Amino acid sequence: MVTALNASQNKDAKYRYPGITFIAQALNTNSSRRVLDLGSASAASFNFFMRKGCTVRFENISQFVADQVSGPVESHDPKTIRAQLEGYLSGFRSHEKFDVVLTWDLFSFLDLEAIEWLMEMLGHFCHDNSLLHSVRYIDQSPLMPVQFQIVSDHEVKTLIDRHQVAIRAPHSLPDLVRNLPFYHLDTCFTQQSGMPIGVSEDVFRFLPSKKNVLRHSAKLDMPEVDTKSLPGEPHRSYALEVLCDHLAYIEQPRILDLGANIATNLEFYNNFSSHVVFAQLYDDLKNNITPEEIRVNESLLNCEPDEKFDVIFAWGLLGYCTQEQLVALKERLLPHIHEGTKIHVVIYAGYTQPTAPDKYYIKNIQTLHLPELQDYNSTHLPLTAIRLLKILGDASYESSFIMKPGMAPNFFEHILVLQKHEIKARTQK
Repeated sequence: MVTALNASQNKDAKYRYPGITFIAQALNTNSSRRVLDLGSASAASFNFFMRKGCTVRFENISQFVADQVSGPVESHDPKTIRAQLEGYLSGFRSHEKFDVVLTWDLFSFLDLEAIEWLMEMLGHFCHDNSLLHSVRYIDQSPLMPVQFQIVSDHEVKTLIDRHQVAIRAPHSLPDLVRNLPFYHLDTCFTQQSGMPIGVSEDVFRFLPSKKNVLRHSAKLDMPEVDTKSLPGEPHRSYALEVLCDHLAYIEQPRILDLGANIATNLEFYNNFSSHVVFAQLYDDLKNNITPEEIRVNESLLNCEPDEKFDVIFAWGLLGYCTQEQLVALKERLLPHIHEGTKIHVVIYAGYTQPTAPDKYYIKNIQTLHLPELQDYNSTHLPLTAIRLLKILGDASYESSFIMKPGMAPNFFEHILVLQKHEIKARTQK
């Protein structure tokens, strides 16, 4: 069962959970502030929601699932669990709607069919744009659900049995997305400073339109490019997978690729969007384009002056910019970014960089083929993740993917976002 607060064998720790920070910020701007927490009730979480002026309902489904997992073998049957869950949730009023649903690590202890059924049922109690927060284990899940207590906007206390053994293989993000057809993946947080190791947070948005479901189904059968036709070595891209899930639920998304116009990449992008722009910036960088030229050249990005993009692929190009060029490029990109825009950035560790920093070949939603590496021989310092943030100023990494299984060595991927208030300030000028 879920660990009790006063059990001496329990181990507690406090961590940063940026997904909860995201939820807290959303509640601050919401008028009704109705929250459904499917985890264990705690005084800390209750007090947190009261300080926010929220109406909160604790259902403690985690405790119910823990009892099933630790009970007799026959209680593990998915049909039995679903039947009991149906009775467990029968007390909801038909008119009741929630702005936020917290599932914590519940999905790790249900099969995919039960997850789909549960969220379809809870969808009746969500409205358009309700947020769903989930904790996902990356490598292994604990034996039973963990107890989560929200201490503040930035801190969550977890309680777990010291004797629990991590034995469960967790669901992958694509598997979850496939079984949440009415929920759009809004944001994924992983490996950020202060987060617990091996834990990711996913925030979904409830969008029950028919078009979203159809776009989602089409994405599952997406063709891939013939491996023999692609140069370079394969690389497992977790960032690309997250961005594809993001694109799959946007109506008429727009993609800006700062790299070369590669026919197979365009073919891949067209599975998500009919509006794709290639900026082909590397030629300008090789010709030592000045920061002032970057700022004033309206045709630099090959797009309309006020055109906004949902995803921007920068690849490894930023590592070939001077500090002054990076600042100018940021200013050039700001008019083309809205509050939900995600920027894909590649950074190489050590003193190596690709021979062609704009030519990354996409095979499928999980695989890139990378250009060959060469020793670093530029006149400016190599780019690091921390240095990039310092240069850009108001920017942050939404997700970072480093040294995960299947990734190429010394190849780090980040999903970058520019701060919303700066984008708004730029728009008002």
